[in-house]
Amino acid sequence: MRMFRYVAWIYLKYFFIIAFALSFLFAGLDFLQQSGGRLSGFNIKILYLFYKGSYALDLLFPLALVFAMIAAKVVLIRSNALLSFYALGYSKKAVLMPFVSVSFLLTLLYIGMHFTTFVDADLSAKALLHGKRSDSIKRNLFLKYDENFIYIGQLVPAKKEALDIRLYRMKDHEMIEMIYGKRATFEGDRWVIKDARIVWKPTPEKLGGEGFRVEYKESYETLFGFRPKILTSVFQGKKYYTIQDAFEAFRLLTSQGLNTQRVRTLFYHMVVTPFFALFLVIIFFLSIPPYARSVNLLLTSFVLTGTTLFVWGLLYLLFRVSQTGVIPPEYGMVLIVTLLGINALYYYMVRTNR
Repeated sequence: MRMFRYVAWIYLKYFFIIAFALSFLFAGLDFLQQSGGRLSGFNIKILYLFYKGSYALDLLFPLALVFAMIAAKVVLIRSNALLSFYALGYSKKAVLMPFVSVSFLLTLLYIGMHFTTFVDADLSAKALLHGKRSDSIKRNLFLKYDENFIYIGQLVPAKKEALDIRLYRMKDHEMIEMIYGKRATFEGDRWVIKDARIVWKPTPEKLGGEGFRVEYKESYETLFGFRPKILTSVFQGKKYYTIQDAFEAFRLLTSQGLNTQRVRTLFYHMVVTPFFALFLVIIFFLSIPPYARSVNLLLTSFVLTGTTLFVWGLLYLLFRVSQTGVIPPEYGMVLIVTLLGINALYYYMVRTNR
């Protein structure tokens, strides 16, 4: 247990140092290159650095996990602590376990952060950069839901409110009903249109049949389950989702028979891709010899760092390519992470028993 705590502490220490160093280096360079003269006020500049640092942490978190393992193992080799553990009877599996446990828990924490508005940090930074207080109001939305075509003049997701809303109901490819309202609110799981005007289109079977019919209602319930956040996320092509937003968007697009590739890509990027770092931690740990004199540690660290950047860059490239619809995300990101997982399992089963 003492060995576990000792190794885990070294790994955690280097992880936090590397993660925050990379994040705020990224944020500082961005601040100096683009925005130093475009932001007024000390508080705004600090807030901008915080948002950019959060965005960089989201981007570089998996890299920090692998880099920290490389640094920690080099320290253990150079201090002869690793050889001491083996001499005391600890197996490779026992020494590897702190790295695997800490990396797995941090990966779960990283995925859990995507259940929050942490994913919108870059949008918040851009809003500050362009002098906008809010980028949440959407205008002139036109979309389809079930058998309805919907126009919304202005949507405010934060208030769950829509202004100038119009619904056109279709049946057998013909419009049968039109609903107009100046204001609608999302209550529970439905939209409630205030002071609604409902117009029924006539379908006369003979000359002299019933014509247009108009009815007024103080409130009219419609669009059950059509959440305002999903409205802006899906139909405005939002680039950032929380995990629950992505799940709701997937359900919505599936129910409407629409393409779900973009949402699936974002979901895999948040939930599946981060595990590549855990698999690289296992592979790299078992690839570095425990003796300083039998390997050039500087060269080995350089090669492993370059390999990590290559894998991370490849996954990010596949993420962007999958978003455009060129290849399915299952054949891109998921396949690469699965192959890494199989390779990590092979290394664990073979090299830990030598």
